[in-house]
Amino acid sequence: MLFFAVVGPGLITAMADNDAGGVATYSVAAALYGMSSQYFIIITTLLLAVTQEIGARIAIVTGKGLGDLIREHYGVRTAVGLFFVYFFVNQGVVLQNVTGLKSAIQLFGWPWQPVLILACLLLVLLVISLNYKNLQRIFLVTILFYGVYIFSAFLSHPNWGEAIKHSLILPERAFLTDLHYWFALIAVLGTTVTAWGQFFVNSYVADKGLKTEQLNQERAEVYAGSFITNFFSWMIAVAVTYTLFAHRIIVTDGFKAAQAIQPLAGHLAYSLFATGLLAASFLGLTIVPLATAYVFTELFGYERTLNASFLKGRVFYTFFILQIALGLGVALFPKINLFGLTLYADYLNGAMLPVIFYFLIRFSEDKTIMGEKYISKGFASWFLKLSAVVITLAVAATFFGRLFIK
Repeated sequence: MLFFAVVGPGLITAMADNDAGGVATYSVAAALYGMSSQYFIIITTLLLAVTQEIGARIAIVTGKGLGDLIREHYGVRTAVGLFFVYFFVNQGVVLQNVTGLKSAIQLFGWPWQPVLILACLLLVLLVISLNYKNLQRIFLVTILFYGVYIFSAFLSHPNWGEAIKHSLILPERAFLTDLHYWFALIAVLGTTVTAWGQFFVNSYVADKGLKTEQLNQERAEVYAGSFITNFFSWMIAVAVTYTLFAHRIIVTDGFKAAQAIQPLAGHLAYSLFATGLLAASFLGLTIVPLATAYVFTELFGYERTLNASFLKGRVFYTFFILQIALGLGVALFPKINLFGLTLYADYLNGAMLPVIFYFLIRFSEDKTIMGEKYISKGFASWFLKLSAVVITLAVAATFFGRLFIK
């Protein structure tokens, strides 16, 4: 009962990392490299768990979001500069999720333009009209739909022993000297550990109002969320590996992956994959704009809570609606491929991580902010610092990979 009292922030944030862009990345990487595309999954799970646990702990101890602390300790100029980059990057992710929702609607054969408009309006109405607790219930129900990827994986009739070997023990030897393969691994890592996710878990925990006596339960929830989200990404890779990769069919996004799976694994597998894309897009299209709205209101000192009325939290809600409207406005043009347009936003998202990790390190090790009892030390402290170095190197490798690897 203590655990279920805190469930929400860690699980929802981790699962939202598997948004439409995440599904696309896992699908493309698995179509190219099979289960070897998941070779970093243990490192990714640890990295996601440790960084989000630190963010959650900061929020529980201080009762503030990360944006609040940055504004208070580093001033308005830093806040403005950080937000400008953060908004640009996150809007790219919003565009990805609008495209994902559009693609899922098309996969079901519905008239996509009116349905997409209605879906976005429904999403906005839900966020405005429901309080924190009720909205969280919708998020948790949406997460259940990710379970369709498990069935989709089984319908692909995989070789489970081979899948475990290539993803956890040793990737296929043919890929080890392929620079494109290592580039794909970095992309899979980057789509799971996101800059917006670090902000969102912190703000969402602060909004939930958890206390220090609930810290152990929240830590368990964050760890569980990190494991579950990567379990589903692994299942997506299984479904794609034993259909598309097995037949050497290359795809460029989740929409084309679902289409290509149908003749190989049947209509049921196709429908399940499409349902998962729909759920991932809906969750991502809600969480990412909320993350940006949280950061904007925290950095500039406005009211920020899902429990506030629209009038009281009008800046928070208006900023949320603005991002949805911008994404929808672009997506309504039928020939625009937003997955391609937002590719560079994904790399900027990864490039922001070391900056976010810097603030996490500074705040979590500051005794005046955290107190002696709750500061980061031991494994959490050195692993976060090591992660900042690894992500910086990964970003550099990704950048030069985009320039020189075709």
